[in-house]
Amino acid sequence: MKTPFPWYSERRSGGGWFIKFDGDQKFLGKHPADAPKPKKGRDGRWNPPQVILDEFYKLMALRDTASKSDYALETVCALYLMELAETNPDLSKRYKQTLGHFCDFEYRGKKVGTLLVNAELEGIHLRQWAETFPSDQTQRTYINCCKAVLTWAVRKKSINISHNPFLSVKSPKIESRAVVISREKHEALLKFWNNDCYCDFLQAMWFTGARPGEIAKIEARHLEDGLWRLAPTEHKTGRVTGKDRVIGVCDELYEIVDRLTTKHPTGPIFRNSQGRPWTTQASFVRFESAREKKIIRKQVTPYAYRHAWATHALENGRLDIYEVAKALGHQTTQMVMLHYDHSRKNADHLRDIFQRAKREPTSPAPEGNQDQSR
Repeated sequence: MKTPFPWYSERRSGGGWFIKFDGDQKFLGKHPADAPKPKKGRDGRWNPPQVILDEFYKLMALRDTASKSDYALETVCALYLMELAETNPDLSKRYKQTLGHFCDFEYRGKKVGTLLVNAELEGIHLRQWAETFPSDQTQRTYINCCKAVLTWAVRKKSINISHNPFLSVKSPKIESRAVVISREKHEALLKFWNNDCYCDFLQAMWFTGARPGEIAKIEARHLEDGLWRLAPTEHKTGRVTGKDRVIGVCDELYEIVDRLTTKHPTGPIFRNSQGRPWTTQASFVRFESAREKKIIRKQVTPYAYRHAWATHALENGRLDIYEVAKALGHQTTQMVMLHYDHSRKNADHLRDIFQRAKREPTSPAPEGNQDQSR
């Protein structure tokens, strides 16, 4: 029987190292620039560099578990991440860190990653680990991540996982903790930064309700017929929906957009004083300085602008909830109702709803028309 071994191809995937076993061809990686040129030895084998050999040995070790009736959790996680990396490398990297922390968690003196999934792993292992994090949102994210791994393993015919022991673990319910930033606070921030380059970024969030990360990616090429269009690969939900993110550029923004696109014809148009695009960390530092000066409350973050846009749009009655959801880039109204609509906290708005919905008093029926059957 021929033993699998890495081989090199100039044509496949733009050039790289591969291995074939069980009828499947696996990509091991590109040839490192600082490694000797790929070539075959006298025995007919190629000369893979050490980094490729490491990937090869890891893959072979995982394959050798295929005949087992049970697996350690860390092995299942490694198999899951390997497959996920082929379709979504970024998500695979994030999951790798989360699953690594979970596998390293010790329960009664034993690392969870070494437990056999069918015979030893239980819901309490995940529950105990999740409870080490104070945030409900973090717990929910990590629990759902671990559940997804074992759900995948149960469905995978080549892996002998009989059930998902984490199905009994309930994710915490999340209530929106974001606050709505008022026009007064928005103007106070503009005054605090004395209309410097960050104020253009704030104005874009104020007038569009777009996510901070979306505004940070805007380039001159995205503007078309008064709309910014981000491709599916450029925004948060694009991988799921496969649709562009469309953001309207209203009249108040045109002066800013014209000025910035002229200044930055290529690359992101919203930049700091050093010419670099605004990042999440940079925005955090800005808002932290405003909190220290008591200009805004602790709960106010850049995302408060998105919540404010949705809430104000619903309160002024010019848009219905479906239109608000569409403007925010959501496929349904559920996210708006659960997380972005803070109008239910506005007493004046609620009173106005009941005032507009009040019924006219019913006139008493004429005596001759009263029921005579009694």
